[in-house]
Amino acid sequence: PMAVETLVNTVAFGRLLQPLIVLALMLLAFLSFSAALLGLQTFVVEIIQRRLFARVAADLSYRLPRIVPTSIEGQSGRELVNRFFDVITVQKASSALLLDGISLVLSTLIGMTVLAFYHPWLLGFDVVLLGLIAFVIFVLGHGAVNSSIKESKAKYKVAAWLEDLLGCPTAFRYRGAAEFALDQADHLTYEYLSARKKHFRIVMRQIIFALGIQAVASTALLGLGGWLVIAGQLTLGQLVAAELIVTVIVGSFAKMGKHLQSYYDLLASVDKLGVLFDLPMERQDGLLTLQHEKPAEVVINNMLGPTSHGKNQVEPLNLTINSGDRMMLMGPSGSGKSEILDLLFGLSMPEEGHVTINGIDPRDLRPDALRKHVALVRDIEIFSGTLEENVHLERPYVSTSDVREALEWVGLIDEIIRLPHGLNTHLVENGYPLTKNQARKLMLARAIVGRPRLLLIDAMIDCLPDEDAEQMMEMLSDPERLWTLIMVTGRQSLAETGTMIYKTQEVCLAAAEENSHGE
Repeated sequence: PMAVETLVNTVAFGRLLQPLIVLALMLLAFLSFSAALLGLQTFVVEIIQRRLFARVAADLSYRLPRIVPTSIEGQSGRELVNRFFDVITVQKASSALLLDGISLVLSTLIGMTVLAFYHPWLLGFDVVLLGLIAFVIFVLGHGAVNSSIKESKAKYKVAAWLEDLLGCPTAFRYRGAAEFALDQADHLTYEYLSARKKHFRIVMRQIIFALGIQAVASTALLGLGGWLVIAGQLTLGQLVAAELIVTVIVGSFAKMGKHLQSYYDLLASVDKLGVLFDLPMERQDGLLTLQHEKPAEVVINNMLGPTSHGKNQVEPLNLTINSGDRMMLMGPSGSGKSEILDLLFGLSMPEEGHVTINGIDPRDLRPDALRKHVALVRDIEIFSGTLEENVHLERPYVSTSDVREALEWVGLIDEIIRLPHGLNTHLVENGYPLTKNQARKLMLARAIVGRPRLLLIDAMIDCLPDEDAEQMMEMLSDPERLWTLIMVTGRQSLAETGTMIYKTQEVCLAAAEENSHGE
């Protein structure tokens, strides 16, 4: 605009070519500098996007394995972690705001400053224009952030339902089930569209008002500027420059719908990522070692803890498990068997009383130090990676020979060797190409490969065929295995292979009897 102002004044009052050439060269230099800055800005924004993705991925990779398990009870972990994909929205929205948004703000501020120096009336025009812009953003945009977050939540409900459809391939093949799947998807889609409609209604009123500002501001400046030129208070060049400035300002602002939508999407995405980052983590302090190299000795004194039904035990539990014992826990569902294993593995804390492993309270140990010596086998948990990686887990104290030995102990090594790629066979999350029983044995191998001093098994052996279960119990009960075993089982034949049996009652834990292998 300043170049245009000078050009108009030069052409209007003279015919010399030299000022025009100098003006053109100066304009070229400044525009080239501006282009270089824009290119550098684009490069910097790209670097920011890369670092943003890497930082979020790295932070979540650190945090998710350390979250407090109770913080995601009643939620699907796989569905919850889908919020990570909002980092892509954050990348795109931040890119648009950093590039176009900063340009819009700077153009507006600099342009209005130039107008203010032209004439006091134009300074007043600036004040009115700024007030209208603030009205569009803060008044007309009231509630837009909340509506954007609700829209995002509705979107994830649809995604969660689609995951359920794929995760339950048998359930939805029954007659009529497919129609139910479609009806539920239709209902969730309707909720999403309703949320989006409410959000768009807010954005649309902002856009309409901004377009109105564009029309009124351009017209008002033309009339006001023309009157000032006629009155001799403004030059023709200044009028043309002012029109260009206002055209750039209100023209860019008229396109604010895109920037506002990016801003609202950014806040909604940050809210979704915050769901993951706000999950509480386990403490990361405490002792780093357990004393003694022999199998663990477990002492439970006056312990009261919640059962799976959310009730507390009626009577406190007192229990001593000597080093090298093979103790079997039996009892009805919901009587607190799994909760005992959770306490020993450091996943929960007792309401009252205390637990010690080799004389040390698990709460005094750093969680990773505790789990170097205590292993828990509960569900089939296989991640996308090689078979060896699923057993090894990159633990520094585990070697490839340890992996092979553990697979041999669980009777899986021969079956794995017959696979085309052996230990390098790639597994997917459902365990393919392994069978369910092979996957269960793999979980046992993962637990024992680290030579734990305390081995906790939560009904995993019960799922194996009789012959495999007997072989596994023979291995687990072998006195040469330097661990103390605590196993939850519902099969009497398996329980009798241990050195002692404890039976739990509904919301009450009580000692029952020792079998013929006991003290």
